[in-house]
Amino acid sequence: MGESRRQKSKRLEQETAELLGLATAPSLPKADEAPGKVSRAVKAGEAILGGDKGLAKQLEGALRYAERVERYTHGFHSYPAAFHPDAARDLLALGEGRVLDPFCGGGTVLVEALAAGRDSLGCDLGAIPCLVARARVTRTDEAARTALRTGARAAAEVALRAQVPPEDAPPDVKRAYEPHVAAELQAIRGAIGNDPLLRAVFSAILVKVSRRTSDTHQALTEDERPEGTTATLFHKKAREFARMLETIEPLLAPCRVHREDARELRLDGFGMVVTSPPYPGVYDYAPIQSLRRYWLGVDDSSTLRDEIGSRRSFRAGRAEALAAWRADTGKWMKAASRALEPGGRLCVVVGDGQVGAKRIDSWTVHDEVARALGLRWLARASVERQDVGLGTVRWEHAGLWEKATAG
Repeated sequence: MGESRRQKSKRLEQETAELLGLATAPSLPKADEAPGKVSRAVKAGEAILGGDKGLAKQLEGALRYAERVERYTHGFHSYPAAFHPDAARDLLALGEGRVLDPFCGGGTVLVEALAAGRDSLGCDLGAIPCLVARARVTRTDEAARTALRTGARAAAEVALRAQVPPEDAPPDVKRAYEPHVAAELQAIRGAIGNDPLLRAVFSAILVKVSRRTSDTHQALTEDERPEGTTATLFHKKAREFARMLETIEPLLAPCRVHREDARELRLDGFGMVVTSPPYPGVYDYAPIQSLRRYWLGVDDSSTLRDEIGSRRSFRAGRAEALAAWRADTGKWMKAASRALEPGGRLCVVVGDGQVGAKRIDSWTVHDEVARALGLRWLARASVERQDVGLGTVRWEHAGLWEKATAG
């Protein structure tokens, strides 16, 4: 007979405690409590600051950015809950040395590390974010950019003559595209082959030309897209990307992207970890990418199985999902702490979870785990922000800790 949800939750709590070398695991916050002790009423949009005042104000400033940024390869490819480029830039300035982002997503931190001249490594569990992040930090010369533009134009010309949509598409993909759009996409897919930059461009248009409302909303609209506009958009996007890549050609800092699980990293020698882990119960990152998974032909089964803090896991059982998320938080933070050199800094940006009407305070768990790992707390900022994608208001937190120096 299998273990019950309660038994599994208790087992995960004990595993977390053992992982961190504690007698008991860090406590889970109660739902709907404020992030940390607050002695006064907090108005919407107001910040809660703690620790070093100067650092806390810098963290607050990073959380408040909202304007669209066009520099480098920012804006090339949409990504759910992406780091704001200015926030990434400012947070990187709070530490020194090599940079690690264990949840790199679309690669915003890596682009800003590249711009700052700092060696960086980004990791992600998903094949699609790795494809996008790797493309965004690819250094090219004029010959490579010409090849990108030429390849896109040739693929677009083939797509303009396409008439037959793919027959093997699953029902959800067929519903998401008008037949002539699917036919153009199939022609583009065949024409670009395995070219990584062209595949990234292809990925960038897949939701835009679909009937999907957005990357994070899978509801379908009745909007119609005229024939030929999908092929034209692909060519236009490639030319735009080539111009973006030209701006990062002079940036020479080493930058790598690995497809790895943040909980399993065995790394060292980094001066700073800057990352934004998944918010508990907020998104299903893997299912969100279902259209891209089909068109790009990638195997993301591990992402579907091992995604941290997914919304679907909380729907299956809140107590068990909370315990699993806490255990996963302990694992990845321990790996991140191990990767830091003495004196290195960990900077985490994470929002509160949302399960039905109940809020999950993310700050408390991350702070308690960091302290349990021996990291010295430097500062924090929490800001109540509007989540446009989910139509709600949530607390978003930024925390900064430092690894003890030798001796």
